[in-house]
Amino acid sequence: MERSVRAAALRLALWNGLALLMVLLAADAAFYLVAMGSQRDQLAELAGTPLGDAAIRAYARSLIVGIVAASVPILIAAAAAAYALGCLAVAPLAESLERQRRFAAQASHELRTPIAVIAAEAEVALRGGRPEEALRALASVLDEARRMGRLAGDLLTLARPARGMSVVSEPVDLQDVAATTVRRFAEQARARRVTLRREGDAFALALGDRERLVELAGNLVSNALRATPAGGAITISARPGRGEVALEVRDSGSGIPRERLTEIFEPFVRFGVDGEEGAGLGLAICRWIAAAHRGTLEAESEAGQGSVFTLRLPAHTA
Repeated sequence: MERSVRAAALRLALWNGLALLMVLLAADAAFYLVAMGSQRDQLAELAGTPLGDAAIRAYARSLIVGIVAASVPILIAAAAAAYALGCLAVAPLAESLERQRRFAAQASHELRTPIAVIAAEAEVALRGGRPEEALRALASVLDEARRMGRLAGDLLTLARPARGMSVVSEPVDLQDVAATTVRRFAEQARARRVTLRREGDAFALALGDRERLVELAGNLVSNALRATPAGGAITISARPGRGEVALEVRDSGSGIPRERLTEIFEPFVRFGVDGEEGAGLGLAICRWIAAAHRGTLEAESEAGQGSVFTLRLPAHTA
């Protein structure tokens, strides 16, 4: 990618340099004509004699040399500046293309696994062996097909720009979102022997899509459950603020190394407990939902110290 950036910047600098050269040539020609014209009377008096003609030629040559000497440093400095500006202009585009390439490669990798499982299980079902074996294989095919459907849906979501997307705009109390999320995950928390509770009761009203916000909170709590060992606790709370409302999910789990906090919202980035499955799209979807609601999603964490994820949205006054 670095080589392509340099090549594109060099091409841009070349075209800019040629344009600047044409401008400088036109300006130099104009300056030369003006300078010669300003001395027209004196030069006319010298013309016609060998000495006078030599003086005129010497004056013209010195004028040209002076113009070139003044123009060359300007041209070199402008070319260097054009190259530097070209690098700055092309680098974001090259980075964007590289992200798209990685996204496509990772998406293909994620889709390859369920396709391989479906093919293998279909072969088992078609062998004509025991009926129970065929039923088990078909059940596995159905599970993998559903997984592919969820993955495809997530990929389609992330392929659309969040900013500017139209979402359902209705009053949503984040306290209701928190309560719904606690009910959804109460059984999973009990099975893992993790305490899941909600704190706060003040209205935290925002405009948005309730289902999407419940999905966001669910992804955060699901990640927290995977990262929190037995005996740990997860707290979800909603609170109003000055011009904004916030939804916070706090856990006492394994935490995330501070140096990884800048990358956890990228697609296909996995973290947490070893052995846990997932495509690594959950947090990317969460940030997409937050951006679609003109909000932000931030994370605070340290390895071994648990994590805090905070969603902030513009407050809605009824």
